[in-house]
Amino acid sequence: MLTWQLLTMPAVGGVIGWITNVIAIRMLFRPYRPVKLPLLPITIQGLLPKFKAELATSIGKAIEEDLLPGESLIDQLSTSNTYRDILKVIEQHVESRLRQKLPPFLPDGIRSAIVGLLRDWLDQELPLLLDKMTEEVKERVQTDLHISRLVEEKIMAFDLAELEALVVRISHRHLRHLEVLGGILGLIIGLIQAAVLTLSAH
Repeated sequence: MLTWQLLTMPAVGGVIGWITNVIAIRMLFRPYRPVKLPLLPITIQGLLPKFKAELATSIGKAIEEDLLPGESLIDQLSTSNTYRDILKVIEQHVESRLRQKLPPFLPDGIRSAIVGLLRDWLDQELPLLLDKMTEEVKERVQTDLHISRLVEEKIMAFDLAELEALVVRISHRHLRHLEVLGGILGLIIGLIQAAVLTLSAH
């Protein structure tokens, strides 16, 4: 009888540990709606559904303040090749429009001189103009663009079943490791219990 107990205790402990972790992981998401236990003053609900609003607010603030602040987006734009591309596109557009508007009777030399003067002026003034516009956009971003609110609205609009499926799909391997870890810990506890029982029997 004692030998049978020694064999079953680690197996039972492993199964209990695995099932416990499986249930705990499922209870991150379910039940979606509050469920009151009969005859008990206890209401249970999945952690994500229960704290969805708080999580959405926290994630939105973290993204806006730490991960993706609006000013950084503007700074990235002004220091990248995009900035030079914008200048080039504006210059080409203005030059093309000027050539169309100049009277056709003007000699080519004069037309080219006028276009050259305009190009030189644009080379000097456009960077200053874009810098000024960038600073104004930064101020607008700080007052008008609320990334946290956008993220919060997106998360709150997620259906709970879709949110669960998304989290499980992203974290499937890690969640599976947690389940297996529960079984391993349960097995270890069962082995310890069996060892204690064996020692106490002698």
